[in-house]
Amino acid sequence: MAYYPKNKIQTGLYSNGEYTLVSGGQVYKGPYYKLYNGKYFTGQTPNSPTTQEIIPIEGTDNTYKHSGGKSSSIPYSPLLPTPQDYKNGEFIRYFVCRRNQSLFVEINKTTFNQYQQKDPTISWKLYKPFSLFWVLTGDINQVAQTNKNVTKLIEAQEQVEGLSIYLKEDWTQYYKEKP
Repeated sequence: MAYYPKNKIQTGLYSNGEYTLVSGGQVYKGPYYKLYNGKYFTGQTPNSPTTQEIIPIEGTDNTYKHSGGKSSSIPYSPLLPTPQDYKNGEFIRYFVCRRNQSLFVEINKTTFNQYQQKDPTISWKLYKPFSLFWVLTGDINQVAQTNKNVTKLIEAQEQVEGLSIYLKEDWTQYYKEKP
């Protein structure tokens, strides 16, 4: 494991089964530590002999199995703005982010609702759903700045670092001038 300064590690934590191993998905009980980047690992410290990355289990079910036979690939299915969205000047975009990596997929509202409602037919424990308001019309510079600011805010609030990169920092995507 790499060296981390003490102020970048939170130690002395213990899991009673509310985390699973990223590799294999078994429930983990025992000591763990948290890094500054929000990742969790088994063991007392990064110097522990065999550390493995773990992720939190949402809900009360502690018998989660990795993928559990459920679909683990998420189809890229972004919503496109409708004429009514352009009339309103904005629309909502939906995403999921892999909980243990900065992997994003833009999805539609139906898929987003499945993740929000923890649908048992999908691997909802592996992904964090979130939405993003996206401005479509107005002064192009103001639209770009607003979309950038909202994206940065969501990255911080939802702890989904890398969303800007996923969006290729194209803050005027779907932009149209109002007639």
